[in-house]
Amino acid sequence: MVRGPVVAELAIETSGLVKTFGSKRAVDGVDLAVPAGGVYGFLGPNGAGKTTTIRMLATLLRPDGGWARVLGHDVVREADAVRARVGLTGQYASLDEDLTGVENLVLLGRLLGFSRGRARSRAGDLLAAFGLADAAGRQVKTYSGVCGDGSTSRRASW
Repeated sequence: MVRGPVVAELAIETSGLVKTFGSKRAVDGVDLAVPAGGVYGFLGPNGAGKTTTIRMLATLLRPDGGWARVLGHDVVREADAVRARVGLTGQYASLDEDLTGVENLVLLGRLLGFSRGRARSRAGDLLAAFGLADAAGRQVKTYSGVCGDGSTSRRASW
């Protein structure tokens, strides 16, 4: 029996992906074809557009050009379907220590599908509830780990 080549379903596919911030072109025509079922690294020097590309793939930023699909779903037209199928975490297991408290919470809110405004509003509510409103603009790595009331942990829900 003769078999044709095995074609793996693509987990990520992009063509000509572009993102600009003002006059700065952060991502310039990225083409990817990443088969499902593997582990891939996304490497490059600082400023190469890695984080911006990942944020577009996770539907946190809208591409300015080209297109992208994640698990067969268009990241613009089917953003909810993409979010329902992927998870994203920063370089560390939970919070990204280089981001501020509010930046981390807004990121999580956006991943859950909140609008930017709603995510910022809820982040403010959560920071206040945890006694961290005064620390909202500080990097998480500067936090002591103790809540405003002296306890070491609390739970909150989005």
